[in-house]
Amino acid sequence: MKNKIYLSVICALAMNVAASDLGTIQVESSTIDDKFESKMLEVSSTATMSGEDIEEYHSENIADVLNNIPGVTVRKNEGDSNKIHIRGIAAEMYMGEKPGVAIVIDGVPVQERAGSINIDSDNIESIKVIKGGASYLYGNDALAGAIIITTKRPKGKNEGFVSAEAGSYGYEKYIARYMGSTEDLAVEIQASYKASDGYWEDSDYWAKSFNGKFQYYIDDSSDITLGIDKSTRYENDSGSITYHTYDEDTGLYTNNVDNNPTSIGEVGYSVGYDIELDKYFLTYSKDFDNGSNLMTQLYNYEDTTTNKSSAFDSNNDGVRDDHRYNSYANTLQRGLKSEFRTEGDSIASMIGIDIARNEEEKNSVYRVVYTGGWPSVTHPIGEVASNTASDEDINAIYGELKYGVTNALTTTINARYDNISYDYTNSLDSINSEQTYDEISYRVGATYQLKEKQVVFLNYSTGFRVPLVSQMYAGDIIGSGWSGTYINNTDIKTEKTYNYEIGFRNKSDSLSYDVSLYQLNRDDVIGKSVGNYASTNGNEDLYYDNMADVRNRGLELSVSSDRSKDFSFIFNYTYLDSVYTRYDNYYILLEGETNATAYDVTDNRVPRTSNHTFYIEGTYKVFSNWSVTADVNYRSAQYADERNEIEVDGYSVVNLRTKYNTEIAMLDVEFFAQVDNVLDEQYYMMPRVTGDRNDDGLYDIRDMGLTVNPGRVYLAGLSARF
Repeated sequence: MKNKIYLSVICALAMNVAASDLGTIQVESSTIDDKFESKMLEVSSTATMSGEDIEEYHSENIADVLNNIPGVTVRKNEGDSNKIHIRGIAAEMYMGEKPGVAIVIDGVPVQERAGSINIDSDNIESIKVIKGGASYLYGNDALAGAIIITTKRPKGKNEGFVSAEAGSYGYEKYIARYMGSTEDLAVEIQASYKASDGYWEDSDYWAKSFNGKFQYYIDDSSDITLGIDKSTRYENDSGSITYHTYDEDTGLYTNNVDNNPTSIGEVGYSVGYDIELDKYFLTYSKDFDNGSNLMTQLYNYEDTTTNKSSAFDSNNDGVRDDHRYNSYANTLQRGLKSEFRTEGDSIASMIGIDIARNEEEKNSVYRVVYTGGWPSVTHPIGEVASNTASDEDINAIYGELKYGVTNALTTTINARYDNISYDYTNSLDSINSEQTYDEISYRVGATYQLKEKQVVFLNYSTGFRVPLVSQMYAGDIIGSGWSGTYINNTDIKTEKTYNYEIGFRNKSDSLSYDVSLYQLNRDDVIGKSVGNYASTNGNEDLYYDNMADVRNRGLELSVSSDRSKDFSFIFNYTYLDSVYTRYDNYYILLEGETNATAYDVTDNRVPRTSNHTFYIEGTYKVFSNWSVTADVNYRSAQYADERNEIEVDGYSVVNLRTKYNTEIAMLDVEFFAQVDNVLDEQYYMMPRVTGDRNDDGLYDIRDMGLTVNPGRVYLAGLSARF
């Protein structure tokens, strides 16, 4: 009750401020649009990239761009599907779990499919990354921050654009875009096609997309925008292999990194994704004479996906070669968001509402005759393995109050109240469950302006993630599995993060830099009672619980020079120390053993987190219309397991690209080419060890699952504007 009263006071203050005559202080935060952004007085650590910056990389996947931002790591999948982590949060999870990052595309808080998100890198106007707990704006699951993506918008001019690219492993991409405007109307439409045969076996993919924005100017101070995005995609395997497979008949090991880097004969856990994405939104914006603004958005987002899932070894030869299920999932998100903001000489405010009605239907059927489980049961082709439906209702109110205490000192307070209700139905077991959560999240911070473009900033922010119904009712939903018998647990606490941060940012005519120090505590991590992906002897009762706590500490530095000069550079560095502060029940079961061993991994480093990463980029303009860019991306060693016994070496990747601009027949033409991984460095993507993967009775590096990087890759293309 005290939290609700506190939030009501904040929102009342924000609404009261709206009547004042304001003019210079602005609210940077928004969940609908980024046009109010002013990074200098932002109290959190942020990073922004324009669409032009992104296009410079000519990246096959947006991961190639996001991985260059300090504090951000992206698990790169085939196509446009990615799993994004900020400041090491949820790096220990590599399957279908959500990574604790809010993904917001044109104001829509997009739900991740199997923990991954589909982002079309060809239609981005800007990307903004907010680091640290961000539930004060975006609600559930914004444990580590948010990625805010704005797609391309009309620019009030008439222009056409076409582009074609081709590269290694059959990669090709084509884009056509047109922008047009009249006195009352502006439009931007784009069509694109992208495809590749892929480096790994069965890693082919393709994507077709059509999107557009239609903006109507009602009068000089108000407009309405209709956004449409329709995509059809196919995505496949990402090349996972076991480091060494073991033949129990001969006692010999096969090194798959040397002999089978493209994963021939071994299949990924889930493959063959047929995806249909449909997104529509309608946004109304009104500016008032006193500097205030009203934005309201209606949205509808639908993701329909079918795929093969649950890979297994059908002939017991140590290699996964088939899948148990044909799976179907349909996610429908509908919502209303509205924000009213003011600005002024010393005070600015924003108050918003977020109403969402989300639905999800999922089912799977056996695609092969399968015998397994505990006790062993034979399942025929076509038998329904799962059939669930869930409704998620979100009713939230949030606000921001910014106050200029002096000309140099500005304080910021954010608060958000979420009422989240779940209605879950499992048709196979006639289960129906309803759960409701009331959560408060907030941020307090300040900036101090040493000089006009030198600012010290600090903040304390929070994030939260409520437990899933499938976790609380695992006994009813999962029942008995290969690792034991599940029981229900309705006493799981909400997972929370607490971010403490101080930083400094400077911008001059020749050099800009940001540096921040932070500690991000993650309390009550939700997972299996015997440990993440742990194996037991099959006799323990399993349940989901708050199994661990994690502390992440780090430093993030970004330095860049003036890109208009003949020579310019970017230097980004991240130091991350991510450790378990509580994790005392982690089980491992080896082949041939009847009892699993429990380990206390408290104080161990979180797997798949590197202490040091840096990105260096240098661009030299040979002539005014020809430039050459080289960059280096380095990541230090990481552990592949919670026990910290399997360490994977770090690596450096060198990339080279060039572009040449000219005018041909009244067209502005650009030729570009690039070589990724110039030195053909071999390194491992997403290394993980959770047990005796190759069934040899030992726990060592040979049990590691991984994906081998494709090595040196070439790309070339041209684009034209008219």
